[in-house]
Amino acid sequence: MTSAVASAPGKVVLSGEYAVLEGAPAICMAIDKRARAEVSMAASDYQTVRTSGYIDGQWKFSANQDGIFEWIGDGPPEGGLDLLHEVWAGMGISGNFDISLDTSKFLDPVSGSKLGLGSSAALTVALVTAFSNVTERAGVDAKNAAEAHRRLQHGQGSGVDIAASLAGGVIEFRMQDEVFGRPMTWPVGLEYALLWSGLPSSTSEQLRKLDEARRSMGFPASITRLCEAAEATASCWANGGTTDLLAEFHRYVNVLMQFDVDHDLGIFDAGHKELAEAAAERKVVYKPCGAGGGDSGVVFATDREAVAEFANFAGHCGYRLLDVSLEVSGAILEN
Repeated sequence: MTSAVASAPGKVVLSGEYAVLEGAPAICMAIDKRARAEVSMAASDYQTVRTSGYIDGQWKFSANQDGIFEWIGDGPPEGGLDLLHEVWAGMGISGNFDISLDTSKFLDPVSGSKLGLGSSAALTVALVTAFSNVTERAGVDAKNAAEAHRRLQHGQGSGVDIAASLAGGVIEFRMQDEVFGRPMTWPVGLEYALLWSGLPSSTSEQLRKLDEARRSMGFPASITRLCEAAEATASCWANGGTTDLLAEFHRYVNVLMQFDVDHDLGIFDAGHKELAEAAAERKVVYKPCGAGGGDSGVVFATDREAVAEFANFAGHCGYRLLDVSLEVSGAILEN
């Protein structure tokens, strides 16, 4: 194959954030915002890369046998194409290519801010998928995707975002699963909506703060309780009814709040705390997704009207309803 176009979905972590780093399960859903990568063999003696999304532009470079990039003319903004470099070096790519990378679906169309929906993992999986086909490797090299993204994050993170982008749908993920999670079905009668705070958040910065807190305070009881709550939520998702699952999510939110206080992470900043408290009064459940401190949150209820009413309330608080839903397909080769 001389060219390949591949795409992979973003993700939203529904439960198990932070606890997944201690071996507890996280529940993660793939979303219908897809990153795309196109790779074509080129007759030139250099590489061309075009990007749209977080950065927009076109650059040329040469790559030596050690995977070191030398930019021809002006290079991209610092760190702007680190992902490409990690995939290139990790897969041992050789040859000359035209490369196009698109993460525009992961930006807020109004402010241009990143929505925090797993764009870097999705693009990593899409790019590895495209290179795997152009270089005639068998299928998607999932291990390369996971390792490249982990290097990009300086060894931080659990890998749940890569697993969701590979698999699509809903998964239960544990770090010991290495790359792939366990497929799960969406509970019958569980309604949801995703809401955006309007404030982008940095997962790497949140994990840095967690590491500092752990070094100074050790292993507080709230992390044990958070792991237990993550286990209970995942079990109820798989085996319980919707009403029981909402009750389990409510308990999980309370434990996550205490974990946040103990580690001073600001998970419930940017209005998440106020929405969580308002949700409890309205008999629905609201929680920040993933690292928190901004980005998105999710509201759960047993009927669609209650979700719509809460989304309307959140709109008056400065949040915006995201046009995002569950994506059943993971990484795909589009051509």
